[in-house]
Amino acid sequence: MRKDLQLYGKIQARRKALGLSQEELAQRMGVSRQSVTKWETGLSAPDLDRLVELADTLGVSLDYLLRDQVDLPDVPADPGESTSAFAETPAEEKVEKSVASSGSEGTAARHIALAAGVLLFLIGAGGLLTMWIYSELFPVQLVDGRGGVHTGLWGYVLARDVKALFWAALAATAAGLALVGCCLRRGRS
Repeated sequence: MRKDLQLYGKIQARRKALGLSQEELAQRMGVSRQSVTKWETGLSAPDLDRLVELADTLGVSLDYLLRDQVDLPDVPADPGESTSAFAETPAEEKVEKSVASSGSEGTAARHIALAAGVLLFLIGAGGLLTMWIYSELFPVQLVDGRGGVHTGLWGYVLARDVKALFWAALAATAAGLALVGCCLRRGRS
């Protein structure tokens, strides 16, 4: 058990105790090896989101990384064994394992949501594009009750009475874009 290590010393000590190279830790974290080197030499520190991910990756608590006088957890003999020395009961171990596995499940769910967003966008945009092409091939000049003239895509939509289809395609396009945007934003954080 080591005590009184600074953040950078704790990162390096835990990485070595797990038998990881800087490159392997960097790959697991999705950062460059140079970032890990800077963290371990004290030239920089990970931001809060990265710090939480680092604690999970190293199998330690944030308390261990950030506070003085916190014991270094033991390294498990079996790589499949839980890496945290803080779980005391089977229920806590179960919660910890589900949190650890939720990282990969969260990534898979984000990829599925991203694919669904792209598909939704393509369906909506395809519908709008199809209606626009038809409006160009079969131009319409529609005069409404107030003397307003409607041409182009909107004139075609009104003349063919496909407003519901137009709004559905527009909504699918917007929803797809929103879903893709959310997935990409979450992927960066």
